[in-house]
Amino acid sequence: MNNTAKIITGVVAGVAAGAVTGILLAPDSGKNTRKKIAEGANDMVDNLKEEAEVKAKSAKETYNDSLEKAANSTKNGVDKAKEKLAIS
Repeated sequence: MNNTAKIITGVVAGVAAGAVTGILLAPDSGKNTRKKIAEGANDMVDNLKEEAEVKAKSAKETYNDSLEKAANSTKNGVDKAKEKLAIS
């Protein structure tokens, strides 16, 4: 895991822990507290899904760029080999 991912994970965990602690310590009925916890969990899941989609899109773009570079390198190598064979 790179540093950015570690930082993001730490921030998300810290925010979640703070939110849960705040909700549990707030003077509210059990029903309202459970509702707040459920809403917070749903929000966290939504945020994690969005982050996963962004990371997946980035990985796909990197993969496609790498494939394109490899194809171009192969084509250039074949073209150079053909040129050398034609000169000989």
